[in-house]
Amino acid sequence: MKNPIIIAGLLLILPTHNATAEKTVTVQIYNSPEMNLGEVDRSILDQVGQGGRINFAAYVLSDYSIMDSLRNAAEKGARVRIYLDPRELERLNLTTDHPFVKLARTRNVDVKIKSMDEGLMHMKAYSVNGVLLRTGSANESRTGLERQDNDLLVITEKDVVATFDRKFEAMWARPSNTKFVGP
Repeated sequence: MKNPIIIAGLLLILPTHNATAEKTVTVQIYNSPEMNLGEVDRSILDQVGQGGRINFAAYVLSDYSIMDSLRNAAEKGARVRIYLDPRELERLNLTTDHPFVKLARTRNVDVKIKSMDEGLMHMKAYSVNGVLLRTGSANESRTGLERQDNDLLVITEKDVVATFDRKFEAMWARPSNTKFVGP
């Protein structure tokens, strides 16, 4: 894997009681097609195991190797929650032996689908164990990770990760969501 661009000293302003606190945050930035962003995702996801948790929000999830990494994390004991846009499932042409269906049926994996009536679920982000946030423009598809002009950012500032996790919890709790049951 090629070295990422690292931006250190990014200023993050966080509101506190009556003052503003400044923090230095390190962000690692990876770009495709100069590098395979799937390698970055797999290297992160493959480290998650027993007691871990992954909150995964994806507009597109069609890369089989990413599905395998998520399934492997769950099989090692991690809790994996996947939140998807409903249009993605229509494109996948799902059968009982499709990698996504196998992932969704894996112990420790829950999949929810946003209501079609509530607009796109367009995020491309996930958190790991409340300490790492992966975000950026890259969809979790082979072309999005390898061939398109995309970026992938890895942030390890706990307050930033906590903000994403709160947003994920709000999306996950929507009463209009449906649970994926598969074909």
